[in-house]
Amino acid sequence: MKHLNDSELVSCFKQGNSAAFEEIVMRYQAQLYTYTLSITKNTDASSDILQDVFIRVYKTLGRYSEENKLKNWLFTLTRNITMDYFRKNNAKLLPLEYQGDEELSLLDTIAESNSQPLDIAVTNDKNRKINEALKKLSVDERELITLKDSMTFQEIAEMQNKPIGTLLSKFNRALKKLKTILMEYEPEVCNEYMR
Repeated sequence: MKHLNDSELVSCFKQGNSAAFEEIVMRYQAQLYTYTLSITKNTDASSDILQDVFIRVYKTLGRYSEENKLKNWLFTLTRNITMDYFRKNNAKLLPLEYQGDEELSLLDTIAESNSQPLDIAVTNDKNRKINEALKKLSVDERELITLKDSMTFQEIAEMQNKPIGTLLSKFNRALKKLKTILMEYEPEVCNEYMR
């Protein structure tokens, strides 16, 4: 199944192949989890939201229109379910504290398998500092930076139904704000990652 593209996986699922759904989950769960975590800042809430997303995907994938990109549809669905979570729980869309020691960042995808313990510790410290800086951005800014890690500007524009020029402008302002925050508190991290 790994060799199939998204539309082929959807077609296989519509023909009753449950392995196709499993492949969709494997392909997108990390990206969607990172995205929800960037908004909720709560590992339990993000896990619950992701479970709701994939339950909804399983129930509605048979009616999915393949003219849309699956990735865009999944991110849009995840965004909507995340917003529903806040409405249902009367939660404000403000950063919550992480629960537990687990933190996920845009840089967590750095391969550590060949790294030495000291290299891993340095990378984890830099990731922690970038996460702290990201927490100081607004939810919209953080969401845009997180989405850009997984999607193109065109895909984000389609998902959010906004002009691409507006998103580019917001993204550049968010990056400048992030750079300013990092320069103030962590100049060495800023110089390395914000070139």
